[in-house]
Amino acid sequence: MTGMPPDVLLPLPEESVNGDSSRNQIIEGENLQVLSVLSESLDGQVKLVYIDPPYNTGKAFTYKDDIGQGWVEMMRPRLQAAHALLREDGAIVIHIDEHEMPRLSLLLDEIFGPENRLGTIIWDKLNPKGDATGIATQHESILCCAKHRPTFIKRHPLVRTKENAGRMLDVASRLVADHGSDTEGSNAAFRKWIRSQPHLSGGEAAYSRIDEDGRVFQAVSMAWPNKRTPPQDYFQPLKHPLTGKNCPVPARGWRNPPETMKRLLDEGRVVFGPTERTQPRRKYFLHENQTESIPSVLRDGGHDDALLASLGTPFDHAKPLSVARKLIRWFTREPKDIVVDFFAGSGTTAHATLLENQERDSSLRFILVQSAEPVIARSLAAQAGFETVVQVTRARVRAALAALNRDHPATGPQDRGFQASRFIGRK
Repeated sequence: MTGMPPDVLLPLPEESVNGDSSRNQIIEGENLQVLSVLSESLDGQVKLVYIDPPYNTGKAFTYKDDIGQGWVEMMRPRLQAAHALLREDGAIVIHIDEHEMPRLSLLLDEIFGPENRLGTIIWDKLNPKGDATGIATQHESILCCAKHRPTFIKRHPLVRTKENAGRMLDVASRLVADHGSDTEGSNAAFRKWIRSQPHLSGGEAAYSRIDEDGRVFQAVSMAWPNKRTPPQDYFQPLKHPLTGKNCPVPARGWRNPPETMKRLLDEGRVVFGPTERTQPRRKYFLHENQTESIPSVLRDGGHDDALLASLGTPFDHAKPLSVARKLIRWFTREPKDIVVDFFAGSGTTAHATLLENQERDSSLRFILVQSAEPVIARSLAAQAGFETVVQVTRARVRAALAALNRDHPATGPQDRGFQASRFIGRK
């Protein structure tokens, strides 16, 4: 069923969905024990380990979050196992808050090496904690490390699609149609629309102009980028198209040689000012630049309380589906990449993977591990009739699959199911 020895996992067909054909897995069991067995079939094959471990807050939510000083020793062998599972171009992405962020950072340096850091994303939750006695924290950290950073970067540039690019191009096209040959009118209306869109990223909002051919662009300096002096022909002036006079040349010369400058002129990629007194700039077109670097700040104040209630699987403080989808999108690339989450909780990782498969018409594979830890008596999950966390995990993924099949029938290679099993150890 899973590539594991048959006496290790007990199949749970009544808990599965399409269990005979699916390669997705939800394994009930203590995660370190399960990881030791997963290593027999998956070492060096996993693209993304995406986890939301206990934050060690000393509080109780759906389950107890109070490990105390033993937190580091609990995490170390699990991170070591995660490191072994990853491909050379794989990565680990971990949610954490202020309670254990410093110690987690040191642990990752110890196990993955500081040279393999990919960075830390600050997740701005847009709402400071109300019970603070000092500075009210309104963010969490998402720590990202590669198995081998050079290989990861070579095969997997960390960029994201500009989420609003398509909408921006559609708006610009409509404004051009409305204003006809009145390019100034199109630009005035487009700039007004840009200012009215608070959710545009800085990289998106920079594309605030429309040229005479209806192309959305931003104007970028063409100056030589460093202090080293370029060849003399990099100082040839450009003539203004209306006055015929030379325009100012950057103090250190142009970024490109004369033949490139000529090509840019011929292709309409140079922006001139109203007179020759303005230094020309280069047009970068939005339709040719629809990706951008992943920023270190992710603003998302959403929660999934209503969604989880509609699925019949309420869960205190589940990580939002919107955040999980972004991270899985950014850190997976190939259609059959494997995503492992061994602190599965409410099952957000599986739900996000299924939705990404639907959008990308892909077949990402998820493997979740969650113990049968009892839920806290007063928790939302307990009130809904659940006794253990893993029951919530499986129920949510079943409900998510049912909703997905209802709203978006599969048309491609998507894996719409999972094998449920229970770790029983070797006989």
